Amino acid sequence: MTAVIDSRALAQSYFDWVRAEVPRLRGPAGIAVLTLAASGEDSRTYRDMILKDAESLGLRARSFEERTGAALLERIDRLNADPVTHGIVVMYPLGEGLIDTEVMDRVSPAKDIEGLHSINLGYLIKFLRYLDEPRGVKCVVPATAKAVVKTLQAYSEIPIEGAFVVLINNSMRVGKPLGLMLENLGATVVKCYDRTRPEDMEACVRRADIVVTAVPDSRFRLHSGWVKPGAAVVDVSFGGNVDAASLQGRAAFVSSPDNRIGRMTRAMMLVNLIYCARRAEAGL
Repeated sequence: MTAVIDSRALAQSYFDWVRAEVPRLRGPAGIAVLTLAASGEDSRTYRDMILKDAESLGLRARSFEERTGAALLERIDRLNADPVTHGIVVMYPLGEGLIDTEVMDRVSPAKDIEGLHSINLGYLIKFLRYLDEPRGVKCVVPATAKAVVKTLQAYSEIPIEGAFVVLINNSMRVGKPLGLMLENLGATVVKCYDRTRPEDMEACVRRADIVVTAVPDSRFRLHSGWVKPGAAVVDVSFGGNVDAASLQGRAAFVSSPDNRIGRMTRAMMLVNLIYCARRAEAGL
């Protein structure tokens, strides 16, 4: 029997937590979402989802669409200095001659609710959880990686400690931080990506207790025959890397095509926003 991982219900529990925390802040928590005019439709769709989620929870949500890369960098600088903005989200990839990783470090680490600034990523290496534990000010970590970990932790039947985990992604947003987070929790992690030989990827997947795939290429499909019976398979990709139907009766847990990790990622961004608002109130 293959169980479907219910990311939607889990995300709702975190949205409910954010809603309960909003009135406990001294003032409204503010989020700003930035896009470039040349961004694709996927970026705009995701932006609109974030804004809708934020507004439904009583957060101050603003959207800025800039025509040039220079204008986007100027907007980030202004928002970094804006006291009513507690969280900044940038829709990547950017293009326009901008280097995504450099823009990630342009956003103040105190407002980086995506968790992509080098300082915030560094907390994962040190396995640091709190900036100020007595005041409940937590470190911000990458939202997508955090979404995957919280999803796995919600199922006691998917132990992370001692698990052999294969991540089919090596990006700054998913594979790299997720690998660190799972290692911090006691897993053995192997990352595969576009330069991994197919036979090596197959050998790794066949051994894996947990497989997480986040390949942005819509042509990529995880071979269901590689999945070890009883494994958990989580699809983080936007377009879909997994044929969930073909894993029925083989995998123990699988994310469904209409209930993947995106909503959980948005929930984690807004949880991070609360942490950043608390940090601002604490003057850290």
